[in-house]
Amino acid sequence: MTPSSVDAPLEIDVRLVPRLAPLRDPAVRVVVDEIRASTTLTTLIELGCPIVHVGGSLAASRRLARATGSLLVGERRGRRPAGFDFSNSPVALRRAGVGGRSVVLSTTNGTAVLRRLADGGPILVGCLRNARACAAAAVGLATAAAAPVRIVCAGREGGFVLEDAIAAGLLVARAIEAAADAAVSTVLTDAAHAALDLLAAQPDLARALEDTDGGRTLRAIGEEEDVPYCAEVDRTTAVPLLVRDAGPRDGDPRDGDPRGAGLRVVRLAA
Repeated sequence: MTPSSVDAPLEIDVRLVPRLAPLRDPAVRVVVDEIRASTTLTTLIELGCPIVHVGGSLAASRRLARATGSLLVGERRGRRPAGFDFSNSPVALRRAGVGGRSVVLSTTNGTAVLRRLADGGPILVGCLRNARACAAAAVGLATAAAAPVRIVCAGREGGFVLEDAIAAGLLVARAIEAAADAAVSTVLTDAAHAALDLLAAQPDLARALEDTDGGRTLRAIGEEEDVPYCAEVDRTTAVPLLVRDAGPRDGDPRDGDPRGAGLRVVRLAA
């Protein structure tokens, strides 16, 4: 018998805004912040950065960078905060050749969602650039654990953004393909179907991303070169995996951030 004939179908779900994602969820989660944290994390891992620390507040991220000798990367409202080495620009980071350096990344939405969802099942980071590899990894992990795949859109300040939903749609499509290759049947939630429909409505992904909330923000701050880069599909096999360092689980009370301490992203082993 094939696996699909004896096991329940693999559920593929999308949460279009982050507040709908359960805490301590046993599902295999894929967090998507297409413009730009997911694309930046994928790029850093692809470039060979051995560890990317998931920073919390700006003050905590500055302290962590000093303590670990890491580059400090991130944004607030899209712009590079004072004292940071780079903004959250994957193109700028690739151009600078940061491979081999450890990094602390702190962003308005993407890293905040990673920290909020840190407990529970495995968390991968997905985007258009690594969609095929990330979806295949998520399906493999979920099938082995008899758990669903849940794609979580980071949004903007808790709200819906089109660029994350479009990327989620591609991840759903790639997950269906990966499951079919493994002879695993799938069932999609309504939100996963909606993400597929949004993807199908975009004949030109680069143009679509230009017209999103994130694309407009990048134009406003003069970093629009990131948009076509973020719109590239299946360009890398690098899949970021969130892991927790051994040690205390509490954050620094000075930052009002008791959750998610000691979180970092590494490359998922092939």
